[in-house]
Amino acid sequence: MDTFLGYKRVNGEIGIRNQVLVLSLVQCANGAAHQIAARCGVPSITIDTGCGEYRQQEERTNLGLIRAGQHPNVYGVLLVSLGCQWTDPAYIQSEIEKSGTKVFHLCIQDEGGLKRTVEKGTVLVEQMLREGAEMKRTLCPVSGLVLSVYCGGSDWSSSLAANVVTGETMDLFGDAGAAFVSAGVRGMPGNEQHLIDLAVNHQVGEAILDIVDEYRQDVFRMTGQSIADVNPTPGNKAHGITTLCEKAIGNLKLSGSRTKVQGVLQVGDGIPGPGQWFLDNRQGGNDVYACTALAMSGAHLCLFTTGRGTPLGNAASVTVKITGNPDTYARLGTEMIDFDASGVIVQSQDFHLLAKDLYRLVLEIAGGAPSKAEQMGDFSWVTPPSGKI
Repeated sequence: MDTFLGYKRVNGEIGIRNQVLVLSLVQCANGAAHQIAARCGVPSITIDTGCGEYRQQEERTNLGLIRAGQHPNVYGVLLVSLGCQWTDPAYIQSEIEKSGTKVFHLCIQDEGGLKRTVEKGTVLVEQMLREGAEMKRTLCPVSGLVLSVYCGGSDWSSSLAANVVTGETMDLFGDAGAAFVSAGVRGMPGNEQHLIDLAVNHQVGEAILDIVDEYRQDVFRMTGQSIADVNPTPGNKAHGITTLCEKAIGNLKLSGSRTKVQGVLQVGDGIPGPGQWFLDNRQGGNDVYACTALAMSGAHLCLFTTGRGTPLGNAASVTVKITGNPDTYARLGTEMIDFDASGVIVQSQDFHLLAKDLYRLVLEIAGGAPSKAEQMGDFSWVTPPSGKI
């Protein structure tokens, strides 16, 4: 049985990092959150909402904050509020603490201003960092891992190399009893049958089909355009992807070829068990939204394929970047790319062997080796909007 070194959580889950997050509960507290995080070298999650929100938006704001704090890679959280905001600090704190995460809250108005809040917040974050550093990693089974998979900045090489290698890697983790979640509703039309064929039963396959069909109809009804009018993007087209169907053929390779899709999740749902799961993320189709939505499901790592390259990371989930473009790896590999899959194209390497190499790299990163996004300090988190498109 394959293992990795992780952290056992009090709620029975496994973490691969002991991250400390600074969460702003309202746009007026963003500056304080940024300052505390910068002093301590930790991620801050800020919002452009938190005040005067209607119920649907309020629930979405709360969900994004709570799922960040509950993430298994997070050891501790500092909440920063202004004092007169709509977001309820006591509610957010109590929900995060249900996962066993340590939580502190500072209110700028109660603390006597910005300076005192930043000074006290710095002390609290540094305290949590010391506590997290004292924890020891223990051997954990690969079956305890939850992974996600996504592609962004795609080009001609994505479907030929990176997505093929990564899809086989996901199947290797599926074989080992791990769970993984895929997304990307906007990039599915034209090849949704691939995921439907992987459905564990008719009900799951029908649910996937309904999501894509509804999305097509909603986009046209609400915008007067088709999905193909905006996808592929200009950058995709400039680098060899000509149609939405062609893009979908490459995108769906990320889901592997044998791990059955057990069910459909909504944004914020946790992963119920092993196998593959499909996330209905049609509300937000760009890379930052999608990766945040995947992290909100509790994925420890995101295997992110990119033909053109991207620095994108995540505040809670560890991002592992894979490219199949030899030129991209030559230009950006040292700084931004974790794994080079271009050997499938330029050296006729067997993608099964490269998938095993990627599998081993993922276990190393799960065990504490930093990813390129972590080394660069890219810790993005933008909660996807609610709604139909």
